Amino acid sequence: MPYDPARHGPRRLVGPGFHAQVHDLVRSLPPGCVVTYGDVGASLGSKNVARHVGYAMAAVPAGSDVPWWRVVAANGRVARAGTAMAREQQRRLRTEGIATKNGRVVDFLRHRFPLAAP
Repeated sequence: MPYDPARHGPRRLVGPGFHAQVHDLVRSLPPGCVVTYGDVGASLGSKNVARHVGYAMAAVPAGSDVPWWRVVAANGRVARAGTAMAREQQRRLRTEGIATKNGRVVDFLRHRFPLAAP
């Protein structure tokens, strides 16, 4: 029987290989650009997996080539304010020419990269 969204519900997006898909997509982001967790999820097929994208980003191993600092919250907020992770993310964004202030990306819409939908 073919897949029928009305009968079978939404396709399962988060499963084996999801973290690798997220990491591959984030690797494709050019320097000087940011995306949201929801942008990544939507590009992979569902706007409703932003939290799972966050889990995938949290699973990026130290020393990886995945530019995790380019993924921010929907309002442009970086990692939890006041943490070493937030300071590192802001430092890396500044290195790429993206200003931050009060834990958020300044001029967020200008730096937001348009990911393609599936």
